[in-house]
Amino acid sequence: MLIIGSGFLTHGLPYLQMRSPDQPPPGWSAEFDAWAAQTLEGGRLDDLVDFTHRAPAVRYAHPTVEHLSPLFVTLGAADDPEAAPETVIDGYWFGLAKRSIQVA
Repeated sequence: MLIIGSGFLTHGLPYLQMRSPDQPPPGWSAEFDAWAAQTLEGGRLDDLVDFTHRAPAVRYAHPTVEHLSPLFVTLGAADDPEAAPETVIDGYWFGLAKRSIQVA
């Protein structure tokens, strides 16, 4: 089984000044994305679950928690919960992190 969790890793639309799809990401988006990438790669699921207290810029990256719920569903559906997910899409669009992961 192969599952890809896709979607934007940051959702702070109220905090964006949209000019173009290629604009540099705001600091809060880049900080949260970097933290999430390192947390996922390191298999630190406890940190990820407690993201509201441990992640940088979470107030801006995820003004409401349900936007990150699909990530947990994807991780929970993995055949091997100990295996680190693979990032298959990264980068930014209009300042939002596009990180998507693949689990097996």
